[in-house]
Amino acid sequence: EVQVMKALVLGEEERGQNQYQVMCFVNHFYKMDFISSDAMSKLRQKNPGTIRVADEDKGYTNYTMDLFLDVSKSKVISKHIATLCTEAADSTYTRREDLKQWVQRP
Repeated sequence: EVQVMKALVLGEEERGQNQYQVMCFVNHFYKMDFISSDAMSKLRQKNPGTIRVADEDKGYTNYTMDLFLDVSKSKVISKHIATLCTEAADSTYTRREDLKQWVQRP
């Protein structure tokens, strides 16, 4: 499975930077780690005012995005990358180990 995170980084005009920069980070994730929107909406319907906390703390995970991803050729990974990351054509990144996961897919 593929997870795409799109980040909008605001620039500082005083420093002569652009108003904003769009960056995309594409990584592999396992289906079992995904919580469906249907499951989330059912939880909200049960007790809409409840503040939910995670059952367990999985801590932090750092990712080093060591590869540049060519958005125009990303369809082999996911058809959604080109749409989501159009503005980030020069700043879309992934990891080598994720690329290996996608290559092994049937």
